[in-house]
Amino acid sequence: MQKKFYVSGGPDGSAPGFDRFSRINELNMLISQGWRIMEFVREDDKEFFIIEKTV
Repeated sequence: MQKKFYVSGGPDGSAPGFDRFSRINELNMLISQGWRIMEFVREDDKEFFIIEKTV
C-alpha cells in the first residue's frame, strides 16, 4: 500500500492540521510502525513523501 504523506502544502493548500515539525514527528511514528519512505516530492508549493507499507 502506498500513500502520500504531506509535510506542507497538502491538497487544500496546507498540511492537515499540524505545523511542519509535528508532521515530521508523525512521519517518524509511521516509520517506527513499518512504513518506508520511497520518495520525496516537491511540486510548486507542496512537499510530500511517498510512503509504503507492505501488508
